[in-house]
Amino acid sequence: MKAVADWLQKITEWTMAATLAVMVVLVFGNAAGRYLFNSGLAASEEISRLAFVWLIFLGAVVAVRERAHVGVDMLVRLLPRAGRLACMVVTNALILYALWLFAEGSWQQTVIGLQSKSPVTGVPLAAFSAAGLVAAVAMGVLFALDLIRALTGRLSDDELVQVRESADEGEAAETLRELAPHEQAGGKKQ
Repeated sequence: MKAVADWLQKITEWTMAATLAVMVVLVFGNAAGRYLFNSGLAASEEISRLAFVWLIFLGAVVAVRERAHVGVDMLVRLLPRAGRLACMVVTNALILYALWLFAEGSWQQTVIGLQSKSPVTGVPLAAFSAAGLVAAVAMGVLFALDLIRALTGRLSDDELVQVRESADEGEAAETLRELAPHEQAGGKKQ
């Protein structure tokens, strides 16, 4: 199961990189065309906008999997295992409900958007709201799997805290030690 999830994440990351490359080429090409040739690609803005929407939503899914979203874990880390478990169950249930609402709204917008097309490229506007639908479903699966693992006792104490620190305390302490001599040297020169 983990191998499949890793493979899907790799595909998602490659898709994000390709999307970003398309955006850079289109926006740069359009700007250069307008400056050098006094004309640009009309479809550039619409395609770049669509690519940006998909890039953001796919990035949100990857961030959920890597536990990289912003969160406050100060209180949760102080709780015993049972308290952490209770917080995780309640939090994930609320998140799943919010994702359900988001998916439902995205589905409705996707259905509505099938009838409307963007003015230049003719791409159905459903392509924009479909990004939200895909992201909501993918994030819902990730949170539901974490909830199932928590309720079946297959999560460690550290995994019950759903925020991953960007730098551990050891790295932060080392950075502070490295900065201390520079600050002292800077203070003596003044």
